[in-house]
Order: sequence, then C-alpha cells, then structure tokens
Amino acid sequence: RSYLYRTRPVDRRSLARRGNMAAKTGIICRGTPQRSWQRVGVLVATLVVVACLRCRTSFALQPSRQSRIAMRAEGGESGAAGASAVQRYFEAWNRRDMDAACSEFADDCVYEDTQYAGAFTGKVALENHLYKVADALPPTFRFCVDEIADAGNLVGVQWHVENDGVALPFTRGCSMYRVDPGTGKLVSGFDVPEPAPFKPGSASLSILSLASKLIAEPIRAIPLVMWVAYVTIVFFSNGILPGPDLTQFDPRTWKEVFELSLNFWLISPLLSLPFAPVLHPGLEGIFNLLLAWAALFAGFLADGRPGRPQGSMLPTVIGMQFLTNAFYLPYLVNRSSEPMSKGAVYQEDLDPLESQISESRALGPVLAIVGVGAVLWGLWARPEFGDLPTRWASLLTLLSGDRLGTSFVVDLVFFAFFQGWLVDDDLKRRGVAPEEAGTLRAVAKFVPFLGLCAYFVLRPALPLRKQAGESSIAVP
Repeated sequence: RSYLYRTRPVDRRSLARRGNMAAKTGIICRGTPQRSWQRVGVLVATLVVVACLRCRTSFALQPSRQSRIAMRAEGGESGAAGASAVQRYFEAWNRRDMDAACSEFADDCVYEDTQYAGAFTGKVALENHLYKVADALPPTFRFCVDEIADAGNLVGVQWHVENDGVALPFTRGCSMYRVDPGTGKLVSGFDVPEPAPFKPGSASLSILSLASKLIAEPIRAIPLVMWVAYVTIVFFSNGILPGPDLTQFDPRTWKEVFELSLNFWLISPLLSLPFAPVLHPGLEGIFNLLLAWAALFAGFLADGRPGRPQGSMLPTVIGMQFLTNAFYLPYLVNRSSEPMSKGAVYQEDLDPLESQISESRALGPVLAIVGVGAVLWGLWARPEFGDLPTRWASLLTLLSGDRLGTSFVVDLVFFAFFQGWLVDDDLKRRGVAPEEAGTLRAVAKFVPFLGLCAYFVLRPALPLRKQAGESSIAVP
C-alpha cells in the first residue's frame, strides 16, 4: 500500500524563527495539519477505536507530509544523531518492526505516557508493551509527524493519527525524547496526548485491541454475540431457562453446585467415599462430561505461549472448569491469530509446565476415558434410578425445573459449535497448512469431544529446537 505525503509551502523566514524558538525553549511549534471530517470512521467499531487512541504510549509516527526539523545551531552532530534515532524508531514502528524499534532505546530507558498511571521502565517492559500495542492496532493506522524540534540531545515531536491516509479527530499529541549523545540511543520518552479526564491506560488498549480485531476479522463477532447471549440467558434471564436467575441466590441451586463438585470426575462415588452425595446419574454424567470437555482445551495452551499478546491461556482453561463458556468465548474474541509466516513454534518456546500438559499424548485418551465414562455412568450407574427409559424420563423431568442442569446442556452445545475454532492455528504452529490437514482437521472440528481427543493424539508434535539446530530465541 502506498501513502501520499501531503506538503505545503514553507516560509523560510518563518521556519528559521520556529527553529530558534524551539532551540531556546524546547517548545514544539504547532502546525495546522489538514483534517478530513467527512471520511472519518468505519461504522461503530472505528468510533470505538478513535475514542481509545488515548492509550497510544510509544506508538510510532510516520510523516504524512514533509517533516520540518528545527536544528539548534550548537547541536552539531549530536543533534543530527538524536533526530535520526527518533526517525528510525518512528519508521520501524509504523512497519510494525518491533525489533528495529526497540533497538533505538537504551537498556535502562524510561518511557512515560500521561494517560497511564506509571512509566515503562527498562527496555524489556517497553518491548512487551510495544508488542501489545502492535497487536491492538489495525495495519491502516499511522502516526504522522507534524513538527519535529531537535535541540541536540532532546527531540520533540508533534503528531496526529491517520487511518488509511485520512486524519482522525481528537488524536493529536506531543512526544519528547532524550538521547544519549555518546551512544545515540534513546534513554527516555514522554508522551502527552490530547487531555483525557481519567487515565484509561490498559483498559482503553484492551477495547482498542477488540475493535481492531473485529474490523480485521469480522467473524470474531460470532463468539462475541454468542457470549453476550450466553451470559444474559444463563445467568440473568427469567422465563427462557427454568428456575430462578443468578441474582435470586436460590439455595437449592447452590446446594446442587456443592454436591456435584464433591462428585468431581466421579471419583467420590466410584470409591464409595462416605461424603459422596447421591444425585441423579444423568445429571452427574452431563456435569462430568462438561468438565472433561473443558479440560480438553488444555491441548491448545501453546496458543498463549510467552510473547503472545493475549498472555497465557492457562487461566482461561482453569476458569472454564467453573464457568465454561463464560471464559472460553471471550478468549476466542480477544486472542491473536497465528500467522503462517512466523514459521515453526518449538516446544522450548512454551512455558515448561504448559508444554508438558498440552503436548502430552496422554491428554486426549485420559479425558476421553473420563468423558465416555461419564456418559456410561449416566446410562447405567445407580440402579435405584431404574432402567434406561425410566431414568431418561426422570432426567427430563429434573431438567425441566433445574436451572443448573439446563445450563450444562447449553454449555455442551456451545462447546460442540466452537471446539474447532483453535484447530487451524494449532496446525499452523506445527508447520501444517490447515487446508492440507484433510481428515484430521475435519474430525477435530466437527466430531464433538471425541474428535478433539483423537486430534490431540494424532496431530504432529511441536519440534524441539535442539533437533532443528536452531538458537534458543523464542517465537512469539
């Protein structure tokens, strides 16, 4: 994609006066960037993005017109080196080349944005933040230089934001960078965006990331809409599902939750422990099948390996043991897609504990035994509940008035629909193009539960870096 650089005639005398003023006072002269209010935004999502651009700490800038650099006379070579370092940082950021952008900073740098409560101290902290922001921004967003004032080891920049070449309103700001004259590295940065009444910081960045992902991949709206419907219906509706909603704190529901938890994975009743409650075997079977299915997603823990913007997937998998799709669906919306161009992911790139869990060939068979055993338990365990037709009729009677039991059925339906959403990216991590996976991919995506169990047994293993002769640098 090419971008047009808009220019306007510059009065040489005015430019000289601005240069002297900037050199003496360190104040960045304000330009008058062209604004186009007629093409701003892409429906509601772009409006959200515009509002969230206040969290722009360390966003890089790309000139949309000829940048005007005011050089201090006594700055000499150190001044030119400082401006060059800042320009290289801007250009690398807009290419989303984080390695090149971070290379312009000293190891002990400090970057501060007035929209955040604290500064980013150290190159590692800044680098982690850069990756998160890069993931949140759509590729069409560019931060465009209006003015640059170079005072030797102090460089000031005035900028605004454009989307696909169109200037966005309320997105101006100024940044100051201090340069080490000896090394030419940036030792500090200070951002002052247009004022906000509060410090939105990471919250705004999360909203920006969500809006950006929805614009880039509209299919993410499906799990988002389904999550809203799920939470509304399961937890807060009255009349759609039987029984009282969550806000009524029905003691029977909480008693049922406690007793089912005691029979987790049917360990207590199988061992005939004295505290094991007697519940309908059909309800116990549904509950434990659901838990086994939720635990099965631990096979995708590589999706949240270190360096990935969304962070570890382990908290999501743990949360799914309690609130299932209330945790899983938001993860599908917010996670970052796996680019095929990144190349292979190695087992050493994963957290050691998560690698042992997710890459274990025993994960699928063990959970398949638990899930199938839960179904068999519901069909034939506890003979006092009668034969198969009798217990089926009594289970339907139970579910017709039981909020918790019907919510388990809803969860199973959602898992069946969304279990395959992580399969394609998992294949990419293993160097397999999804369209080339054939039957294995189809089974994993469309055969509920057991298909995913089989996939975790048959999928290619992540390679070891030692075997491949690669260095130990992780691939985020």
